[in-house]
Order: sequence, then C-alpha cells, then structure tokens
Amino acid sequence: MIDDMDDGFGLGSLISENAEIAMRDDRDLVFAREYVRLRALKSKNPAELACVRAGITNPEYHIKVVAERQLARPEVQRLVTEAETSGLTIERTEYTRDLFLDELQAVHERALDARNFTSAISAVKTQAQLLGFMDQTVNINHTVTAKDLDLATLRAMVADRAKPVNVIDVDYKEIEL
Repeated sequence: MIDDMDDGFGLGSLISENAEIAMRDDRDLVFAREYVRLRALKSKNPAELACVRAGITNPEYHIKVVAERQLARPEVQRLVTEAETSGLTIERTEYTRDLFLDELQAVHERALDARNFTSAISAVKTQAQLLGFMDQTVNINHTVTAKDLDLATLRAMVADRAKPVNVIDVDYKEIEL
C-alpha cells in the first residue's frame, strides 16, 4: 500500500493501513487525555501542548492550526468528552523536599533489591545533600567598583590594603638524625 500522506521522508509505504489507523487512534487518545489534563491544570495553550506531546505535528502548518483542526474532529471531541467524564484524576504535584526524599528512598530500596549498589549509594548521597548533611563548596565572587563607594570608604580600603600581610609565627625544632 502506498501512503498518500507520505512525502518520501517517512516509512508510510511500509506501514499497513490497519497499523496506520491504530497509530492515529492512539495519538488521538493521547491528545484527548493530555488536553483534558492540561486544561484542568490551567496551562497556557493546552491544545497545542497536547498536539506536541501526542506527536501530532505538520511542518506545513503552524501548531496552532494543527491544534484547531485536531479539536474540530468529531472523533477527537468524543474522546475529549470521554476523558472528561471518565473521572480522570488530575494531580497537581507540589514539589517539596519531602517528596524528593520519598522518591529517593524508593530508588534506594529498588537499587538494593536489584543489588545495584552504585545507584543505592548515589540515592543515599543525594538524600544527604537534600537534608544538608553534605558539605558543599560554593565560590562567591563580589566586585565593587570605585564609582559605587564614597571617598571615606575608598580611603579606608586603600589604607587597609597598604598594611603588611600578617605573618604566622611558627616554633620549630631541629631534629637530628
């Protein structure tokens, strides 16, 4: 079968008609679920995002046009209605430190069960970092220009730099061998 939609760039001629219809139906279902989820989360441009996530794009048209056409299709409208009435639970996940710690603990336990000790150690190390037990080196550079300083502060800084550097006195003993 030669696919009319194939412009020579894809594998449309190698895909059977039934497989092509199944892929289109799967994309429509993904689009409908994503559209309902994104709309419930009050996302900006939910139809366009749902098209992209479902893999429904066309290089000849702007994504806004593709999304409008997708929403206008009766099959898609039916799938959107079904997704809305199916009681699709929408969770807005608040990302907190505790959520990350719980996820890392699950990763740690699965890694131990799989005897993947490298991943288990990495999960514990990341947990320790989140809890603040790991030392972290942070470099901070602070630049001050002379324009930002008043004359008294500038003179104090120059006088401070002119002082001799503190020398550390060390007591030492000579050891004879």
